[in-house]
Amino acid sequence: MEITSKTKVLIISPHPDDESLGVGGLIAKCVKEKAKLLINYTSVGSSRQLVTGSTVEEIRLKEINAVKALTNASIKIDYQGNEFCRLDMVPQKEIIEKIEDTIEEFKPDIVAIPYRNSYNQDHRAVYTASVTALRPVPRNIRHFVPTVLEFYEPYFWGTGQRPSPNVYLNLDEKLGKGNLLDFAIKIIKCHKTQVRTDPFARSIKNIERISHIYGIEAGLTIAEGYHLLRGEIN
Repeated sequence: MEITSKTKVLIISPHPDDESLGVGGLIAKCVKEKAKLLINYTSVGSSRQLVTGSTVEEIRLKEINAVKALTNASIKIDYQGNEFCRLDMVPQKEIIEKIEDTIEEFKPDIVAIPYRNSYNQDHRAVYTASVTALRPVPRNIRHFVPTVLEFYEPYFWGTGQRPSPNVYLNLDEKLGKGNLLDFAIKIIKCHKTQVRTDPFARSIKNIERISHIYGIEAGLTIAEGYHLLRGEIN
């Protein structure tokens, strides 16, 4: 798996900010290499929020635009409004077909999908739909994605096997005046309403801690980890 200016990367993010928390480093790598990047938010909307009381669709859309301006990524939103945080109530066939259409239109080389064992029901629904949409088919029939990555959340409890990365991205690579991790943190900060302070699991300090843990696993200083669901040797 190599990322160059010719590489097309699709990130399937259940909600705005999931992409920054799970694959912010991968997005930064795409920016560095000038790869073609599409962030596909499955849903955006307003809802109850346990920490701040509420999350507002209009504000979340502005935060998405901040991500677009920072990364120069293309943005796609599948559902706006009532489906937000209710994707487990949407027929899987609908979500699958939207992902299939995006894959066929964009023809990515790499697709990153959310964690299967998330305690968030929306994330599990998107993971299941993504696996179906990415099922192997003959390449003369439709676009085949050679590399599929599963990305993680910075928190875990009780829903199954703990994350076990088998692919790592070196976050200490230089980008601008900092490194890939510094840029990933800038992406997180675009989602202003979602930034939390320690000891909240989605805090920037915790993202930094996790990057050090994955770095140790990969013999690096800092890294972002993923689970390789499919890969191709060229």
